[in-house]
Amino acid sequence: MRSKKRRILLVMLAAVIAAGFQIFGNHLGITDIAYASTAYVKSKLINKPSTVQGDENVIVVIEIENMSNTSFTFNSAELKVDKPNNVAVSGGITGSTTLTKGGKTTVSFYLDIGKHAATGSRYLNLILRNDGVAVHENLSLGSFSIREKLAAPGNSSNHVAAFDMVHYINPESGFDSGQDNTLTIEIHNNGNTIVKNAELSLILPDGLSIYNASNSANLGYISVGSSREVSFPITVDNEAKAKTYEVTARLTGLSYSNEEVSIEKTFYVPVKGSGTSIKNAEITNISVPSEVIGQDEFILSFEVYNNNSADLKNVNINVDIPDGLLNKTRSTFIEPVIPANSRKAYSVTLFAEDGAKERSYPIKISLSSGSSAGVDDVVQYANVYVSGTSGSKTPQLMVDSYNYGGTFVQAGKRFVLCLSLYNTSGSHTLSNIKVTISSEDGTFIPVNSSNSFYIETLGKKEHIDQYLHLSVKPTAEQKTTALNVNMTYEDSSGNTFTAEDIISIPVLQDTRLEVGDIIAPPELYAMMQSWVSMEFYNTGKTTLYNLRVSAEGDFDTTESTSYFVGNMESGSSDSYDFSFIPRSAGTMDGKVVFTFEDASGEEQTIERPFSFQVMEEMPVFDPGGMMPEELEGGDKSNKLPWILEGIFILICGGGIFVWKKLRRKKMQQEMEINE
Repeated sequence: MRSKKRRILLVMLAAVIAAGFQIFGNHLGITDIAYASTAYVKSKLINKPSTVQGDENVIVVIEIENMSNTSFTFNSAELKVDKPNNVAVSGGITGSTTLTKGGKTTVSFYLDIGKHAATGSRYLNLILRNDGVAVHENLSLGSFSIREKLAAPGNSSNHVAAFDMVHYINPESGFDSGQDNTLTIEIHNNGNTIVKNAELSLILPDGLSIYNASNSANLGYISVGSSREVSFPITVDNEAKAKTYEVTARLTGLSYSNEEVSIEKTFYVPVKGSGTSIKNAEITNISVPSEVIGQDEFILSFEVYNNNSADLKNVNINVDIPDGLLNKTRSTFIEPVIPANSRKAYSVTLFAEDGAKERSYPIKISLSSGSSAGVDDVVQYANVYVSGTSGSKTPQLMVDSYNYGGTFVQAGKRFVLCLSLYNTSGSHTLSNIKVTISSEDGTFIPVNSSNSFYIETLGKKEHIDQYLHLSVKPTAEQKTTALNVNMTYEDSSGNTFTAEDIISIPVLQDTRLEVGDIIAPPELYAMMQSWVSMEFYNTGKTTLYNLRVSAEGDFDTTESTSYFVGNMESGSSDSYDFSFIPRSAGTMDGKVVFTFEDASGEEQTIERPFSFQVMEEMPVFDPGGMMPEELEGGDKSNKLPWILEGIFILICGGGIFVWKKLRRKKMQQEMEINE
């Protein structure tokens, strides 16, 4: 009996100790681990639902994949909505599910949207549990949107006109001046009546207008359950401010019972404004180690330079981290404004995840204006080689370095690209190597060969240089262009591998300044002022910056011969004139000098020499009205026409010179006003 009581006391004491350990353990941070499973699991949305107020049984499908070498089991799934008011969730799973290595499955949930649910985005979270213990949680699974259900006010009739109206813009980053902008409106008849003689019209704010079209569209009959889509071309005024503009869409027509239908909805459209372009921004001074070992941390740093003459607004700077690398800091930077001609520096701290393969990892850095990517994005790449990781030692072939003969290549010209390939493996000789290069827009074209070359073998830790003769498309855009290097190869065991590197090559358009002929005046006399005029044209495809013109030679001037043109756009023309006084009779040599900077900032000089024949000083009357001695013995009846001709030449030359001076002064004043 006593032993039985003792056993009861011991059991009670053990229970008290366990409870105390649990209580104090919580305060000391000793808690149950929810993620007991060591499996690495990924979950993602298969579909992104879009709903309207009052919708029922909207399906949400989630794919779950076991990425590890161990099995993964769960027997319950819970889908959470961040703002659950008027949103009900049902579905999930009813039994236990086990995923082997690489196994996948899907889980379906259903959403019921209340008629008075608030519109906007809802974010979804997924929690998987096994016997009540959380084994996987995705707090950023995705989102879905709830749209407003529009209805026209009716009378006692049973026919109710109700519509769902959504809009899309192109470009998605926002409207801007000087580009093609499109506003598309999609209409869906959710009511129980046909709408006859339907017409959709836009009400636009100041700064936006319809381009070469009407602001309304006739849609005819819209039957129940059918949809219509209308696109409007939009023009943004050059003076439009960068902000969000209100655009109202109005749908009118007649219901089945010939009652008037009128529905309006206001959309908000971002406009980037004028004066700046993301294409004029640059990603510079990229710094990253060429190689890191294991999971050592390393820093990627770079600068963004705004090369516009105005502030750059709403800039997204994104660092795209490839699989195998992890980011300890942030990967996206949002700048409300980057001042004109200024720089901003950024850096991120990265490291290789446990199990990352030993290879080269390309890191993409991109600039965009607005919330989404577009064709005008500025992109640069940085590469880092990760070695000595705990993952499988895959032999890697990479572009160790490259050279194209300078700081840029010229559009329409040929160049030699040297690719240095490196076998990073210390245990495998690589063989049967094929390397293919390509550029997405066809900027670089192989010359007298294909875009591929073959290497039979490459030893362990060895380098090899390969030379390719390429030409640049004459119409290539002046920018830094990416060149893809795709490689296939085999290791010593015959296993086939692929690798891809991306290199960047700046392309510069050729500058071309054409100068017209320098024509000598009909008559030139020593010590007598005369004038010369000439035309010049920018026939290249790029702007000439800080263009200056001057003249020099064996003559004197009464004023400066320097003329500052400024920036001369492609396809424009101008003229240059100057006055001079020959110093003596005979041959007078001189030259006109054009100096400007190209797009790379390099100064260029073009010289146009000229040579004129100068006669002796023109005879003049002396104060007493007597002719010079050399004319006294001649026929005085022939002197008068000769004198009148000289006076006429002086008057004409002076008039032309004064007209040119006034014209140049007016052009310089207009340039100052425009600036």
